Amino acid sequence: MSIQFDRLFQHSPNAYMVVDRQWRFVEVNHAYELLTGMPRAQVLGRALFEVFPGATNDDGSAHADVVRLSLERAFATGERDVLALIPYAIESDTPEGRVVDLRYWSATHTPLRDDAGDVIAVMQHTTDVTEVHRLREEVRRAREATGLTAEQMSEGVLSRAAAVQRDNLRLSARQAFLVDLFEQAPGFMAVLRGPDNVFELANQAYERLINRTDFIGVPLRDVLPELSDQGFFELLDQVRETGNPFVGRGMPVTLRPDEGDQHTIFVDFIYQPIRDSHGHIEGIFVQGADVTGREAALSALRESEGRFRTIANLVPQMVWSTRANGEIDYCNQRWYDFTGLPDGATRGHEWDGALHPDDRDRAWALWRRSLATGEPYDIEYRLRFNTGEYRWVLGRALPMRDAMGQIVRWMGTCTDIQDQKRVQEMLERSQEALRTADRQKDHFLAMLAHELRNPLAPIATAAQLLKMAPDRVQTVLQASEIIDRQAIHMGNLVEDLMDVSRVTRGLTALKRRRVRLSDIVEAAIEQTMPLMTRRGHRFTLADRTADVELWADPSRLTQILSNLLNNAAKYTPPNGTVVLEIEPLGSDVLLRVRDNGIGIDSELLARVFDLFAQAETTPDRHEGGLGVGLALARSLTRLHGGTLSAFSDGAGEGSTFELVLPIDLASMHDEDASG
Repeated sequence: MSIQFDRLFQHSPNAYMVVDRQWRFVEVNHAYELLTGMPRAQVLGRALFEVFPGATNDDGSAHADVVRLSLERAFATGERDVLALIPYAIESDTPEGRVVDLRYWSATHTPLRDDAGDVIAVMQHTTDVTEVHRLREEVRRAREATGLTAEQMSEGVLSRAAAVQRDNLRLSARQAFLVDLFEQAPGFMAVLRGPDNVFELANQAYERLINRTDFIGVPLRDVLPELSDQGFFELLDQVRETGNPFVGRGMPVTLRPDEGDQHTIFVDFIYQPIRDSHGHIEGIFVQGADVTGREAALSALRESEGRFRTIANLVPQMVWSTRANGEIDYCNQRWYDFTGLPDGATRGHEWDGALHPDDRDRAWALWRRSLATGEPYDIEYRLRFNTGEYRWVLGRALPMRDAMGQIVRWMGTCTDIQDQKRVQEMLERSQEALRTADRQKDHFLAMLAHELRNPLAPIATAAQLLKMAPDRVQTVLQASEIIDRQAIHMGNLVEDLMDVSRVTRGLTALKRRRVRLSDIVEAAIEQTMPLMTRRGHRFTLADRTADVELWADPSRLTQILSNLLNNAAKYTPPNGTVVLEIEPLGSDVLLRVRDNGIGIDSELLARVFDLFAQAETTPDRHEGGLGVGLALARSLTRLHGGTLSAFSDGAGEGSTFELVLPIDLASMHDEDASG
């Protein structure tokens, strides 16, 4: 902890002064100034006995000689010298003239040494014991006059002394309280004395304000020379001459600290004249607060308000604001242009005149509810246009709250949505038509699948019978193979149609379990390899993962991957290349199927996952199907929480399909279990 001894010396309640060997004042503290009535600035550098010459004792000896001898002993011996009781006259100027006051003192002289140990100065601790001495004399005279014993007199004296002591303690406590209050005050304070405005007091807030210390006893012009030409010296002179206080609000002050750049602050302050007992102005009390933050905020607020009004008049929406009670106090120009009303015509609660009569009660009811609850205001109503017609608008408002959470105003907008309303009505009609067509389509697919499934059983039976015929074995075998192959093909088509119907109607339920991705890949390749071999394709598997497990329906996942591989095989000319790449992708796994086939043009790429979408059939690609495989694959992928995307640079450039699946689906497992 660092102790500031200079500050401790200056603020000590005990009176101290320091003199050098020529009896010149080196330093005095504030308590010494108060005790002697002599300001510090008037004694520093002057000789002690010039400032306080004293008087002459009854025996002809001088008061000053007693003090001088004590100081000489302290300098000579290097020891402390005490004067228990000495009379010493103090002269002071009053409106009635110069007055000499004989007082009694107790003084202690303490030598002060330099680093070499030599006595260079003496510090005097002075206590005014005049009242104690006079009390003692009164006791002596009273005892002589009354003949009372010392014990009897002592009782009365002690009682008076105790009363005096209590009064002194109360005064000391009060003084200490006022000093602490002055020092700890959040606002800056200072006391300036004389025509030169010499600092007599200044609190810590004042020191922080000007970023300077140790200026007590120094004129204001020397402490803050940068105040010249800023008008403050002239204001002080005006207060001293007129006796009228001056109050400044948000006044700029430019300061230039000893260390640091010049800067400007803003202050609220008062110059209050200090009068003596005769009404004469002897000083000026300075008190105020640094309001730089407030002024900056006000400036920013004014600038912000200007920007707001400019922006509010530029936006196409009608902008308005209300007080906390809902009374409108601002509408932008767009509001008056839209309604055709004169400026200011909708202040307060008069805006409802522009509302459609059928919407007025509903708008008011919702607005009152927002005012009561603080909920955002959101409504569609019809507002009278400047032509007299009513147009639909979207009205919205949000509350603005202060630091305590209280609503201080509302900010709102009105947006013309007449055209959107017309489009919305058309869209609703179109959507209803699409929903109807979608339901009809789903029904058709269900019926078609059902009808196609019926002939499969007899076809399969006929194929078996033909295989068992005794004659024309070769023909029978060929026919049976055709029937068998077509039955399998039709079964696959029907199953796809049934799947599409179930998925689009939300009837598909996944049978999830923990599966290894490698098992799914192996099963899909096994199903697709016959087609790959038949078309002479080169198939490559590049698996960059290890032991990846998924929470999935294995049959559906195999169906998705085999569909992608089958598509690559079907849409790639013979002797082509098909590649399956598997790699980690954060918390997901990416399966990429690439081929160098016929590619996908931009028109088909945009709808490649739509139902019944497929490329044109070519002689070398007769296994095209009904165009439901990719739509079904994407739907099943989404049910697994994944994504399926298609990429192609165009016709003849091959295709790429990317299947992304989440690796850890434990949370989905929990949801399925709870459902």
